[in-house]
Amino acid sequence: MNVILLCSRRPIVAEFLLLAETLEENDLQPVLVVPPGLIQSLPVLPSSWRIISTDVAVWRKAGLGAFLHYAGLTLLRRLSTISSRARNSLIPDFLSTWEAVMRGKLFAGQVLKLSRTTCAAILTADDRDIRFDQGVIAFGRKNRIPVLTVAFGKSDPDADFFRRNNATHQIDSSPFRSLKNRIAKRYPAGIRTSAQTGPLLFFRPGEYLALSLHDSLFPTPWSYGGGTGDKVAVIDRQAADMLSALGVSEEKISVAGQCSHDVLWAFRAERNAIRENLNARHGFAATDKLMVVALPVFGEHGMSDKSVHVAETEWLLATLASVRNSAVLVSLHPRQKRSDYESLARSLHVSIADEPLRNVLAAADLFVANSSTISWAQLLKIPTIALEYYDLGYELFGNEPGVLTVRSRDDLRATCEAALYDADTMLTLNTALDALGDNIPFDGKARQRIVAEIAQHR
Repeated sequence: MNVILLCSRRPIVAEFLLLAETLEENDLQPVLVVPPGLIQSLPVLPSSWRIISTDVAVWRKAGLGAFLHYAGLTLLRRLSTISSRARNSLIPDFLSTWEAVMRGKLFAGQVLKLSRTTCAAILTADDRDIRFDQGVIAFGRKNRIPVLTVAFGKSDPDADFFRRNNATHQIDSSPFRSLKNRIAKRYPAGIRTSAQTGPLLFFRPGEYLALSLHDSLFPTPWSYGGGTGDKVAVIDRQAADMLSALGVSEEKISVAGQCSHDVLWAFRAERNAIRENLNARHGFAATDKLMVVALPVFGEHGMSDKSVHVAETEWLLATLASVRNSAVLVSLHPRQKRSDYESLARSLHVSIADEPLRNVLAAADLFVANSSTISWAQLLKIPTIALEYYDLGYELFGNEPGVLTVRSRDDLRATCEAALYDADTMLTLNTALDALGDNIPFDGKARQRIVAEIAQHR
């Protein structure tokens, strides 16, 4: 039986590659569906795995009918692009969303040729995707193929709210105020209220109309896992409680852990060997404290201007490099290009990791991040500095166990030195980490739990 892995986002690719190994070990055929832009980034994979691109070649290979459908959708995409030049966002939002979902439906039926008898499950990073993935999910639902959402990090409803707190989503603001009020009456689940700006809609009006035509509106849009999938596998009990509080049904939620947790579990016993290897390759002194920093991605995510992002990155790395008797190892996000940061790293005498974060984190004495990967450090019982001085309107990891929250840039260096050298601070952090208990299942069996979920619904 096939298991479809929708690799539409860079962060989920690494997770799904790990999961594919376990699927094959359990006599399930992994089928990775990968956009053309990500195909080149894949490592050499086992020949037994199926890798399917979403480019024009696969549509052509699927037959004349599939290719003609693709050609028609391509024309629609071009029309959407042309219409986006106007100030009116309703038409391009509608066209782009309707086309992407339809493309996913046709791809599932005509290229993948999915059926309940040949496909055990469809796996996605987020069942609230409103593009291609949602079309594949819709086809799966229609054909009774289970859809499982697999978390690759922590979600934050406040971040969803922050990204939508603008006039396009604000019900009482132009444009399309009358239409947005009608949508709010028909789809109350899509409303969230702000004391400052009033009620917001989760979807832009054009997106709502397109998804409504596809019968793909989300039951609980403001929560991860609140989309159209059948199950959602979250990384810890805290995430499960949050989803439940936001309205996702208890029956839909499974606490599985994260695929990368299984790698961390294996590496936790190899801390000394990993550190010695890093010392040899990067020239770190064995006596230095190692700070691993997960570089923030506000520039790559379009949340800040590029020049501001560069200046923030330079200041952050310079500050960390000034911490006494320490070495700094930078871990880049999958969206970040190494070439964009190499010159800056050299000028500040810090190193960029060659491996993924999960392969080096176990060697850290201190982790520095504004990232859901802070939960990885907690699992490995590594003290962490949470960078929360960006005034985003929300905090991702404020006051978490084993985490020191820095809300002012002026405090960063002193807080790092306290976490590394102050006995009382170190004792407080380590005590909190030891008390975490089993909130996060950490036993090397996260992938087996996900496979068990698939088996349960076959």
